Amino acid sequence: MKLYYTPYDIAVFLIATNFTRSDERAVLKDIWKNNSIPIPDIYQHDEITFRKKVNFEIAKFDGVLGDIDELNILLKDTEHSLSVENTIDERSIIESYFKIIKLELTYIYNKDCRKIKLRRLLKAFGYKRRSPQLVANVQRALNALGLKTYLKGYVPCDIAKINIDDMVIIRLK
Repeated sequence: MKLYYTPYDIAVFLIATNFTRSDERAVLKDIWKNNSIPIPDIYQHDEITFRKKVNFEIAKFDGVLGDIDELNILLKDTEHSLSVENTIDERSIIESYFKIIKLELTYIYNKDCRKIKLRRLLKAFGYKRRSPQLVANVQRALNALGLKTYLKGYVPCDIAKINIDDMVIIRLK
């Protein structure tokens, strides 16, 4: 399964990183030209349309979100409104969460991993405990995006089996 990055996903990443305008352009060019991050077919043949759509998504945030803290509050509110019955929304939020992590690991200089306690990761999706459905959705997103989970010392781990207070390290495969 291949997950595509929407202009919205890319816009959220660019806003969160606070890149300069020239850095944003370089990232967008790399994504479009080198296909380093898979984008929907509709944008693969027209760079101008792709850039315009990403810039439109950024403009929607402009003036509404002044800094990264407000963005985190918005994302937190969205994540906590999930319910187990709402699988489609939950799955897309989980995928978006890990898409942003992959973009960080790909485009932020000297960032080769993302560390998070399993308990905090579960809480980000509105859970206190692991459910088989949540673990499956997280694993599906990680696999589709080419991300791998580790414990300290590069020990590969399965989030279904580790201690809830363990620090999970997410890296590119």
